[in-house]
Amino acid sequence: METLAFLGATGGCANACLTYTLLNGYNARALARTPSKLTTMLLSQPGITEEILFRQLEIIEGDATDVGSITKTLITHSTPKDAPNGACTLVTSIISGIGGAPTMCFTRETKCANTQIRIPALPHIKLSNPHITEETTRALLESLAQIASERFASFEAYHAVAPMVTVISTTGHMPGNKDVPFWFRPMYSMLLPIPHADKLQMEILLDKEVALGHAGVLAAGVVIVRPSFLTGDHRVSVCEGEKGGEGVKLEKVRAGPEKAPAIGYTISRALVGEWIFEEIVKGGGKWVGEKVTITT
Repeated sequence: METLAFLGATGGCANACLTYTLLNGYNARALARTPSKLTTMLLSQPGITEEILFRQLEIIEGDATDVGSITKTLITHSTPKDAPNGACTLVTSIISGIGGAPTMCFTRETKCANTQIRIPALPHIKLSNPHITEETTRALLESLAQIASERFASFEAYHAVAPMVTVISTTGHMPGNKDVPFWFRPMYSMLLPIPHADKLQMEILLDKEVALGHAGVLAAGVVIVRPSFLTGDHRVSVCEGEKGGEGVKLEKVRAGPEKAPAIGYTISRALVGEWIFEEIVKGGGKWVGEKVTITT
């Protein structure tokens, strides 16, 4: 059975994807700063029980910007650490839903005679950590590089089992916000420049690593998911068997690559999670190498 790793699993999209992953019998490992918060969120999901969590999920307590914490999450089995090029078993896929906690802000910082003060400004979204996605991506890439060099006899051996990486980004990165409906573009430009800048840095880091080809650590490929404006919370609809969310209406999701993005106004977090599970976790390599926009 495949084992998936989740970063940012207390976020709505990733939590929904983790829920579908567990309900469909997959094993998972999740890195969480506060494991009890993640457990509570999962137990609030329809169909998730303590038995499922005990049997299929391992929560690793730590910080997603810490290389060591990520490494613990990605390695499912390992020989002693002091063994040179000790063999290890990696997760088959990594799903990251990392993002800073947003708050509405009506002021901005400025310097006046070497003193920082706050002055009135247009409303905009501020993050608890405006670089969290970038920092996590750097830590993930460093972790994979260390694993490849320290835990495998050769880079080729690592490439043979390297995990696929899926990250949740956002629309609004195309020049002129052309992947955003015309009437939403002012809102994106005014409200969301800080979180979008962080997501863009994540994408730039991944693009640079992918460009390295066989010299890079992303041998299994990357999928960048760009949802339109997110609505709702983490809770999925009632699941029945392997079909997943009853009434979620996954068939209403439109998806398109960067060269032909699907343009729409909103999509729910739970639906993003279900789409990632169905199209990427179960769907194999269909979207590998793509920056795919999804919307309803």
